[in-house]
Amino acid sequence: MFKQIGLQTFHLPAFAILVLLSAGCGRDAEPDSSGPTIGNVDAPARRTPLISNINHLRVRETPGPDGKIIATLSEGDTLFDLGEVSAFTTEVSLRGIRFNEPWIKVRTQDSLSGWVFGGGVNFQMKDEVELTRRLMKMRLQTFFGDSLAQDILDYRGGFQRASSSSSLAAMYREGRKLRDTLVQVFDKRITLLQGPDQIPNLGWMKEAIPGLTPQRVAEGTAFYLFFDYTQWLEKSRKTSGAEDNQFFDACLTAYGLDSVEYFLPDWCIAVSEETVYSELGKGVHRNMLEKMTKALAASALFEPEYMEFKTRLLDDISGLTLSYWNDQAAILAELDAIILADFGILTSTEKASLKARRKQFEQPAANGIKLNFRNGLEQ
Repeated sequence: MFKQIGLQTFHLPAFAILVLLSAGCGRDAEPDSSGPTIGNVDAPARRTPLISNINHLRVRETPGPDGKIIATLSEGDTLFDLGEVSAFTTEVSLRGIRFNEPWIKVRTQDSLSGWVFGGGVNFQMKDEVELTRRLMKMRLQTFFGDSLAQDILDYRGGFQRASSSSSLAAMYREGRKLRDTLVQVFDKRITLLQGPDQIPNLGWMKEAIPGLTPQRVAEGTAFYLFFDYTQWLEKSRKTSGAEDNQFFDACLTAYGLDSVEYFLPDWCIAVSEETVYSELGKGVHRNMLEKMTKALAASALFEPEYMEFKTRLLDDISGLTLSYWNDQAAILAELDAIILADFGILTSTEKASLKARRKQFEQPAANGIKLNFRNGLEQ
């Protein structure tokens, strides 16, 4: 579906581009090739790489849906911005997502120059590059609306400016609240279509919202935003203080499979949407309790988050309806290690409960505990 706004392409000095781009959706302009420009064609080092986010992306001779098609690109193809954008935007639905963006003049890897629709490309979000900064703002406004788009940009700025453990902790908590709001928009803004070639490419969102990454969930029928703890740990290493390093290291212990948070941490294993087993006996429970005890002994900065982790760990150990992936020997060995360590994060009541739970594992059948699903057995 196409809906075009405006009639022509402008060629203006660089200062005029910045004015028009800052106006938001619908009124972007091109630079005059005779003066300084964003991504000037005479300055290759400043060209912005763009990545096609769909198959059959059309390169046109002139901007707009009626321009003559001169090439067709595949998803993942690299292009280079040539410093010109159309003075109008076009509304297009791509893979179930509505975009309202300008057209961008690009050079292909075959040295062919032409125009592509802005919504058909992803790009590295570099705030010092005016083109990508303004295009991203427009994309966020179209997808989330003006108010949430501004919240995202504010969060992005706060994440980049965070220079201490305490400021990064504040941004992490802000990111959690923002995420809960943003995912409510997904069902309204994304229409999931059938076919592998019609899955929305949301790589641009990962660039726009640092520390978060979109992934498909519910057997591929929906999208959700998860924390990417590798990004957070990398950021924490650039701040003052060690509290954030310790916290995000613990997060990577909880979500170590690919460093991305998911609905289930690494002390659980899902064999289907409905069937989940505890992996008590693997060692993750003990490692988490050890790291959290050490961190809390030094600082209470992340205490709320550690307490949340602790609750989930203890629920996993003592949940009476749980089934367990590992065998009795492995489970008893890990529980013994936890009890012997006498972790300071655990209250006396919680320690007593762990000892009582260990006794139940000595006679699993009598206590309704199912073990050793790893080997297809049930003790």
